[in-house]
Amino acid sequence: MKIVAIETLPIAIPYDSGAAPLPLGGKPRTNMESLLVKVTTDSGIVGWGDAFGVRIWPVTRLLIDRLAAPLCLGEDALQREQIVDKLNRTLYHFGRAGPLQYAISAVDIALWDIAAKAAGLPVHALIGPVRTRDIPAYASLLPYRDPALAARFAARAVDQGYRYVKLHERDVASVRESRAAIGPDIGLMVDLNCPFDLRQAERFAHDVADYKPMWLEEPLFPVDDFTAMAELARCIETPLAMGENVGNPVEFRRVLDSAGIAYAQPSVIKTGGITALLEVAHDAAQRDIRLMPHSAYFGPGLLATMHVLATIRTDPILERFYCEMPVELSGGATLPRDGAVRVPDVPGLGFDPDPQALRRYAAVE
Repeated sequence: MKIVAIETLPIAIPYDSGAAPLPLGGKPRTNMESLLVKVTTDSGIVGWGDAFGVRIWPVTRLLIDRLAAPLCLGEDALQREQIVDKLNRTLYHFGRAGPLQYAISAVDIALWDIAAKAAGLPVHALIGPVRTRDIPAYASLLPYRDPALAARFAARAVDQGYRYVKLHERDVASVRESRAAIGPDIGLMVDLNCPFDLRQAERFAHDVADYKPMWLEEPLFPVDDFTAMAELARCIETPLAMGENVGNPVEFRRVLDSAGIAYAQPSVIKTGGITALLEVAHDAAQRDIRLMPHSAYFGPGLLATMHVLATIRTDPILERFYCEMPVELSGGATLPRDGAVRVPDVPGLGFDPDPQALRRYAAVE
């Protein structure tokens, strides 16, 4: 089953979080951006992948079109391990993290999709036995920078059935007011997005400890100062989480062994696809660190994460961005109901996008 075409399809879908968009990468974030990757075989089977696309998709697209795709054309799509190994060995000097790794992630996900469709099975069946079909989701709120708004939307998510809520706020007041709004029995996480030095992070952790966050996520800058992260873990009681910015499974092992984290957060569309996510899951399990993937995106990447989480031993929780969008690319397969998602049981990932939606929301440089 030969690969005959690889297409890159950038998507930008408007969203509403309930507040004015905040700056990201130098300008307000008004759309949810994705770089979809479509891999077509000579048998007619099509696989869909997903490369991290926020602001960076033109660079990733260039790397796929000029570097990754030519190495894949003509290869047997069912030889995923060999193809991904070829990409890694041939292109490593362009980087083991960042846009090139996003490109490889997308190809890997698409090849899993093809393999599962060829076998007539859902992706999770190729990974291992399903341990749960219904996965609790946490509402990953976008940043509000307003304690009252953060608390209001945290409470709204709970009213809609979520049992876990994650803030993207950096102030104690937002954590305090959100905890008061959702009550003591709802899981509350805090993603800080790397603002603090070690002492600032320690003070913040102590200031929010009474509000019982499940974890503090990426509190430190630089994000790859694993020694500082380990020192912070020794100084505070709240568990720490990180991983969305770790480039590959080899680097992730360093994180697992040295950073003192309780939750490992690899991103399937950044770290190397399903193959890499499974490797990190195995390594985390060996160290009794709980897998909690970063999955604040939509489409094949979110579905790929769901298929992996359906097979792991520890109780999974899926991250789902909390915002309103005019279209659901996956046809509703990733929409939570009563705070949970159901893993598709159709061949492949379960992603079959509407061509009209792809055209309508096509991104342009």
